[in-house]
Amino acid sequence: MSDATMTPPDAAQDPLEITKQSGSNFLAGFLCLDARRRHGMTVVYAFCRVVDDAVDEAPDVATARGRLAFWSRELASCHGGQPETPVGVALKAVVEDFSIQTGALEDLIAGCAMDLNPEGIADAAELELYCYRVASAVGLACLPVLGATSAGAEKFAHALGQALQFTNVLRDLRGDAEIERYYAPKTWLAEFGITAKDLLGTGDAQHYAAGGGVTQLSQRLAGIAREQFATARAELRRLPLSERRALVAPRIMGAIYGELLRRLERRGGAISEPRMRVPRGRKLWLAASVWMGVRV
Repeated sequence: MSDATMTPPDAAQDPLEITKQSGSNFLAGFLCLDARRRHGMTVVYAFCRVVDDAVDEAPDVATARGRLAFWSRELASCHGGQPETPVGVALKAVVEDFSIQTGALEDLIAGCAMDLNPEGIADAAELELYCYRVASAVGLACLPVLGATSAGAEKFAHALGQALQFTNVLRDLRGDAEIERYYAPKTWLAEFGITAKDLLGTGDAQHYAAGGGVTQLSQRLAGIAREQFATARAELRRLPLSERRALVAPRIMGAIYGELLRRLERRGGAISEPRMRVPRGRKLWLAASVWMGVRV
């Protein structure tokens, strides 16, 4: 396969362009940052976005692996090398400015590589590892940019990342199944008497009713997400005021995802409903509430 094929289509885009196009829930949290930190978060987010897209937008597994290797080389070039892309060049400057440890971003690449496993997630431990790599590790990489680097802040980032990603897994049970990705552990599917195909929402109706297997699976995912949100809040309360203020951006993300989780819990096992979203006005209200100290 040619080098041109392995070069991601977004390799020529700059970080701001990539971030603007994403429409992610995470962007609401950037608005409260000063210009330097907002730029740093934009660059880190853009790198995470292109790594994720290296898998999601590749036509086949071989191309996806090649594109992940491309971004892995760009990341390695942030230490004593010369990146080739606008994202890589910007990331190198941000890594140097904020003394970011890039090991967490290496974990992200490893997590996205897990998306290429056709066998899916084996058990709860593998799901937790996946959530760490694609979510908690990103939070850990962002801490120096935000200005909160204590052990307590790291515990907060780890728990919040788990909460966010478990919420994502719950929201996208059907959508992921439609592209043959399965993040619900096989051991859980067996426990609840369902198969991966039931996550398409077209199985026996009893699976989606109260007490049904898909409903029980949804409740377990939601329960773990709630527990991780509670752990993140507890860790946040232990931090000094300066770090709690520094973490306002991820706190906004947490508030928005907490609202998403509540809506998903009301959905229950009805995974055939349209993909759940938090309305833009509600996101802005939540962001303002966190910023003003209304929410903890």
